[in-house]
Order: sequence, then structure tokens, then C-alpha cells
Amino acid sequence: MKGDPPQLLIIEQLSREYDEKYRNLEKLVSESTTEEIPPQLMGLAERAADRFRSAQATLLSLPATFEEDAVHTALPAMTALFRAFDEMRILFQFLFETINSESEYKESSEE
Repeated sequence: MKGDPPQLLIIEQLSREYDEKYRNLEKLVSESTTEEIPPQLMGLAERAADRFRSAQATLLSLPATFEEDAVHTALPAMTALFRAFDEMRILFQFLFETINSESEYKESSEE
């Protein structure tokens, strides 16, 4: 591990964090009522989006981001990352709204 390249160490750390977050979310959902889950998920999604936007602003404010070498390498990769995050956020929002409206429809038709 000590001699591993920093890129590998970052990927390993992200993988561990992903697993931990997944387990924490499973626990949260299992300990929550059906009514509590949607607002909790939306809150977590908003916090994650805020953290991402903060990191995005920081990256875009770094002078090195727009230097000649970065414009052809790092900047296109960052832009692709930003687009992918936006797509995932949109997909989550649509999925959340669809599931929420279906459950509201079921509840109103059962009355």
C-alpha cells in the first residue's frame, strides 16, 4: 500500500467510502417508516449535491484548471464528470418524483 500510486490509493479510499455509505443507507432505510424515507433521501441527495457543487466551484476557481495543458486533458475530464453528476441528479429526481406520485396515487385510490 505504501508504494502504491496515489491514484490507486484514492480509488481504494473511494471504494471503502462507497461501501460504508451503502451500508449506512441500508440501515437508515431499514430503521425508518415508509413515510420517513422520502424526505430523508431527499435531504441526503441535497447534501450530496451541495458538496459536489462546492467541489465543482473550487475546481473551476483553480488557475491551473485553465492552463494550456489542463485545457486539453483535465478540463474535458472535469466537464464530463460535471455532466455525469447532473445526469445522475436528474435521474434521481425523476425516479423520486415518479415513485412518490405512484405511491400517492395508490393511497388516494385505496380511500
